[in-house]
Amino acid sequence: MTATSISLYLHIPFCKHRCAYCDFNTYTSLLDLREAYAEGLVTELAQVAAETRRPAHTIFFGGGTPSVMSPVALGRILDGVRANFALAADAEVTMEANPGTVDLDYLTAVRQAGINRLSFGVQSVIPSELALLEREHDFATVVEAAQMARQVGFDNFNLDLIYGVPGQTLKSWEHSLRAVLDLAPAHLSLYCLTIEPGTPMQRWLQNGRIQPPDPDLAADQYELACALLAKHGYDHYEISNWAKPGLACEHNLTYWRNGDYLGLGAGAHGHAAGVRYQIVKQPRVYLRRLEETSALRYPLSTAVAASHSVSRAEAISDTMMTQLRLLNEGLDLAAFEAKFGRSVAEIYDGTLEQMIDWKLVTVANGRLRLTQQGWFLSNQVFYRFMLDDT
Repeated sequence: MTATSISLYLHIPFCKHRCAYCDFNTYTSLLDLREAYAEGLVTELAQVAAETRRPAHTIFFGGGTPSVMSPVALGRILDGVRANFALAADAEVTMEANPGTVDLDYLTAVRQAGINRLSFGVQSVIPSELALLEREHDFATVVEAAQMARQVGFDNFNLDLIYGVPGQTLKSWEHSLRAVLDLAPAHLSLYCLTIEPGTPMQRWLQNGRIQPPDPDLAADQYELACALLAKHGYDHYEISNWAKPGLACEHNLTYWRNGDYLGLGAGAHGHAAGVRYQIVKQPRVYLRRLEETSALRYPLSTAVAASHSVSRAEAISDTMMTQLRLLNEGLDLAAFEAKFGRSVAEIYDGTLEQMIDWKLVTVANGRLRLTQQGWFLSNQVFYRFMLDDT
């Protein structure tokens, strides 16, 4: 990876079913647009690249459910990447997938198209929890998907789990953890459930169908996961992510190092060349916007809904919040000072000392890191490192 290499996030906004907790930009009634949408992504790639073939080292197909796209469509999109960007020979190319949407032929075909890493949305192995989350698979389907993935050469795959689910217990959470550990994935992502506005789960909470998540139980579940995964040889390299040695997700490291990435596709967000932007959300509008012609400035396409130049205060805040998520790596204090012309201690007069006194962060070997206590209170730490733009 070169210093100027970027990452590409490609949003696939289609699902066969929308889960109860999901507030992502997804649509269940627009599956007929899939082939046209693939061509739209190719058009957007060409618009953004313009006349410069910038180097890229990771691609991430997120969603939605990227695995509802045909292997031919995914291959067409990847061909568009290769035509417009200098894709590294060893580029990490990840696709999110629902376990019930893949079979051996499908996985073989997407592997041949150039995808080399999978991320399966497991969420739980407990039938009642899967039902509450409105997931359409059972754990037997997950086991089969993992076996098929390995059979066709996907040794590097991630499994997602959710904790803090209403009705979930410490015992049921441990059961889910141990069951997925038996599959020996290269990577695990564990997310605390957030009940988002406008979701079915929020309505259930309001009408009393479910009880609000218990933050104390969620903290116990997180602590259990930290201990159990450490015993199984996983490196806890980011607040919510664990990997076998050397198998951290390179794409997400771009985010956590506050690097440049292009977001393409309906509803995607991007950050490159000092600009943050968002693409229009509705897929039909997205496709219409890509038919427009206008003078473009990297990293923007004709489908961009909003953009702004990143201010110095925003860049500093983003750097603090993203890099502190990296538990081992943390924030390089010398690199920070070289980039912004002032040290962390100078910019955050008194705040850094307070965070150290409260044992939420620590400084060692020229790096600022969260303490283990800080892992549990990370949002409070990040809030204190936010700068006002005014």
